[in-house]
Amino acid sequence: MAILNCLLARQLCFEDASCSAILEIIPRVCGSELVACSTVTVTKCQAALRTLQAFPFFKPTCLCREPNVDPECNSFRDFLFDHPCVFVLKKEKDPYPVETLPTCTYALSVCHSEKPCSILFERFKNACKARDGECRMEDREACREAWSGLRLSPLFGCICPNTHMKKRCDRIFAVVNHNPCVGEYNVVAEAHCNSGF
Repeated sequence: MAILNCLLARQLCFEDASCSAILEIIPRVCGSELVACSTVTVTKCQAALRTLQAFPFFKPTCLCREPNVDPECNSFRDFLFDHPCVFVLKKEKDPYPVETLPTCTYALSVCHSEKPCSILFERFKNACKARDGECRMEDREACREAWSGLRLSPLFGCICPNTHMKKRCDRIFAVVNHNPCVGEYNVVAEAHCNSGF
């Protein structure tokens, strides 16, 4: 396959459901900082970047014109191939280090098999209650704390490739990643996706 322009490759990725989902979670698992690695989920970030780089649109790389001519393209390329978290060996505490991103169905089964994780997930669902696409939380701080805890679980950063369990996987993905109560985190992610990341 010919090497694509990075912006075209990103657009093709957006149009592919599996690729788009990974592109969407990268700002969440990698953090919003692009100068330093500012996330506690370094291994998830690295796994997400590796997974994205493995899609045919970005393999073995993608190209841009000079930075002064095409800054958006270069910014995205740097984000994908030279992200500061790629060069981090280890962060202090990543309770669930991973080599690859788990599917959401697998992540949920791992989470349910470990009581602390299961408690985190239940706490998140209760503190950040949502129904019909609307947030119904009663305590913003409790929701924020539950979200912070969930970020360290296997569920955070899980993906849903096209498999026979896709519908169930998508439901789990939506509970974790599309909860309207944590909208400000999603806004940050969307801003990165729309600004070239």
